This record gives sequence, structure tokens and C-alpha cells, in this order.
Amino acid sequence: MLRIKKKNRIFNENLHHHSPSLSTNNSSSTSKAKDTLKLISTFLLPLVLGIFTAVITIEQQNIGKKQREEDRNSAELQRAQERNLTAEKYKNELFDNYIKNMGELLKEYNGSLLINHSVASKIARAKTLNIFRLLDAQRNVRIIRFLYETELIMRTQENRSLDLSTAELNDIDFRDSAINRKYLNFISLS
Repeated sequence: MLRIKKKNRIFNENLHHHSPSLSTNNSSSTSKAKDTLKLISTFLLPLVLGIFTAVITIEQQNIGKKQREEDRNSAELQRAQERNLTAEKYKNELFDNYIKNMGELLKEYNGSLLINHSVASKIARAKTLNIFRLLDAQRNVRIIRFLYETELIMRTQENRSLDLSTAELNDIDFRDSAINRKYLNFISLS
């Protein structure tokens, strides 16, 4: 066994002495491979970090855009709700003021605006036609109910009806109103 080891050692020594280019080539190609790997790893890490940073930045921009769009939609919805509430409040105030003003007229003329009170009936007619134009169908039903209950739109032998012949009463529906179950005897809009 000692002899084989000795022969191997001699062979290796001869190989290195007789073919230096082979050992240099091996060492050189290993060194080149190591240098190439070092060079690649030097560029690879910053490249991966750069790509990662770009992807994260784009994703954050998309999230930001989406959030801004949601905020914009939310603000627009809130403004629309506020406009609707303001409009409803305004219509309620108009309705309340109409009832109050008509009540004052009725009180002033002892409950009858139409008998020998042409000025009062003209004021009542103008206010009523105007309020019909400004309010929605639901509130107009309530106005008609008020006028009926105060007998301003009932025509009898003793009483004329308030002239509402030019009133625009679109989409009037009495089904959801308490007036639906009553007969509107002697009602007249002209």
C-alpha cells in the first residue's frame, strides 16, 4: 500500500511539473468562475432590491389611488345626502309656513276666505298655486287634505270653492294618505 501511495505522489508531481498549463488552466477557470459569480452576486442583489422597490412603489401608488377614489366617492355621497336633507328641510319649512299663513288668513276671515272676500281668496289661491309648484306630490296630497278639511275646496250652495283650475297636480296619489278612506264629497278644484 505504501508503494501505491508513493507512485501516486510521484505521478502527481510529474503531472504538475510536466503540464503546468493544465494546473494553471484549472486554477484559472475556477478563479474566473468565482470572479464571475462574485460579479453576478454584486449586481444581482441591487437588481432584486430595485425590482422589489419598484413593485412595492407601484403597489402603494395603486392603493393610494384606490383610497383617494373611495374618499372622493364617500365625500360625494355625503354631499348628496346633505343636499337631500337640506332640500327636505326646505320643503318641510315651505309646507309649515303655508299651513301657518293659511291658518292666519282663515282666522282673520273667521274661517271663510271665499264668501265676499275676493282679496283673501286671491291671496289664498296664489299661495296655494305657488306651493303646489314648489312641493312634491306627497306634500301636495297633504295640502289638498288641509284645504278639504278647512272646506276651501268644497263647493256647496253656500260656499264657493277655492279656484285651483291651473294647479299642476302631477303624480298625486291618495292611497297612502288617510284621505284615501274618506269620500271627498263636493270637492272642486275649479
